[in-house]
Amino acid sequence: INQFQVFSETSSPIICNFLSITEFNVSCRYGGVFHVEKNGRYSLTRTEAVELCRALNSTLATLEQFERAHELGFETCRYGFIVGHIVIPRINPYHLCAANHTGIYRLSANTTGRYDAYCYNATESRSKACEPVERIDTSFLSNQSEIVIDNEDGSRYNPDGTRHSGDSSTSGVDDENLGSGSIHDTTPGDTSIRRSSPSYYGSVTPISHMPDHSSGG
Repeated sequence: INQFQVFSETSSPIICNFLSITEFNVSCRYGGVFHVEKNGRYSLTRTEAVELCRALNSTLATLEQFERAHELGFETCRYGFIVGHIVIPRINPYHLCAANHTGIYRLSANTTGRYDAYCYNATESRSKACEPVERIDTSFLSNQSEIVIDNEDGSRYNPDGTRHSGDSSTSGVDDENLGSGSIHDTTPGDTSIRRSSPSYYGSVTPISHMPDHSSGG
């Protein structure tokens, strides 16, 4: 809660409390694997990424789980934590995403930095599922602000499963520049939010071609 005092010429100070909002943008699930970002930017430590996945009834994805999701068409342009790695899944080459590489692009430097998270829901058996996530277990989260789940289909939910009223903080931004699953890049220092739907065409580069780079390109 952010708190400050308001003064007037004729009255005592008034304490005003403002509850900040934390938004979690959640993508569709591919083989149970999905992308989550906090407040539309790279803001999660690895520990926080693990906690967030648990709050979403999931675990941090393993490389094997991530490989399968990639084979099923999973593509984003966001660096995110999986177990042991920081990665971007790419299908279509794009010069601002993973240095124009395809396959699973792995970042080896700055492993203590802040990125997004790739979670895995073991109960999801379908190749692709886009039903909105409606609940989050806040007991796993240390943040005490108001929480909103912002799904890829545009629906927004409070942690208890009720619909959230009010506009997203990303409202008014061009679709090409908004959130999870974008084919457009955001590098680790880029605080812009990108949420356009990805393209799932083209052949997938075999995992054996997965580059390991010390910078995001």
